[in-house]
Amino acid sequence: MVDIYSWARGKPATHCTYLEDSYTREVEAEVLDFVCNRGNKCHVVFDKTVFHPKGGGQPSDTGVVVGGGVEFHVLKVLEVGGVIVHYGKLVRGLLERGLVVKQLLDWDHRYCVMRLHTAGHILDYAVMKAYGKVLNTVDANHGPPRAYVVYEAGGGLGGGELELVERIANEVVGQSRPVRAFWVKREELPVRAYNAPNLQRLPLKDLYRVVEIEGVNAIPCTGTHVKNTVEVGGVKIVGVEWHPAGFKVYYDVAR
Repeated sequence: MVDIYSWARGKPATHCTYLEDSYTREVEAEVLDFVCNRGNKCHVVFDKTVFHPKGGGQPSDTGVVVGGGVEFHVLKVLEVGGVIVHYGKLVRGLLERGLVVKQLLDWDHRYCVMRLHTAGHILDYAVMKAYGKVLNTVDANHGPPRAYVVYEAGGGLGGGELELVERIANEVVGQSRPVRAFWVKREELPVRAYNAPNLQRLPLKDLYRVVEIEGVNAIPCTGTHVKNTVEVGGVKIVGVEWHPAGFKVYYDVAR
C-alpha cells in the first residue's frame, strides 16, 4: 500500500482556482501523477484544481473529471504541503501523466458549503456581540449535514442570548454586506484582520488570505464564500450543547 502523504510530498504545488474565485465551476487541468489500486480507486494530482480539500472546518468538494476517454469521480480531496490530492473512482478509461482533462465541480454541494461557511463567519460576529468579546474557535464543520462551531469560553449562552445571536446574524444577512477575499503580508495582518478569532494560533507565513465581511469581521481563511451576505438567505440556530472547551453551536442556513 502506498503512503499517500509520502507520495505527495515533493510534487509541485497545485494552483488552486477556488482561492481566486469561489464561483468557478470547471477547470481544464493536466494530470501530473496518480496511483491506483486494483479496485480502480485512485489518488490523482493535477497541475491545478477547482476542488477545495477538506480543512479549515470545510468539507472537501466532490465532482467529476472527464477527458481523453477518462471519467474519474472525485470523492474526497486533501492537501499535503501545498499539493492537492484527489481521491476517487476511475469509472472509465486509463489515466496518463500529461493527460489534459476537465474538472467539473458538484456545484450544488459547493454552493451549500459557501453559504454555510459565510454563515459561520457571521455566527462568529454574532456570538462576539452577545458574549461581549471575540471567542476563539477550537473546532468547526461548515458543511452538511450538520454545521457547527465550537467556541472556547468559560461559560455557555442562555436561551435569550441564543435568540440575540440568531437575530444579529440575520440582521447581517439582510444588510447585503459584500464579502471579499484578499491577501496580506504577515506584518499587515494585525491591521487588516479584525474581530477575528484564533489570530495568535496562526502558523507563521509570509502571506495570509483574509475573508472580510464588510464592517463585520476579517478572518484569515482559505475557504470558499459567497460574494454577499444576502446569498446566505438566513441563519438558524438549531442547537447548542456543552463542550469541554466551552460550547458548541449547531446552525443552518435557509434552504
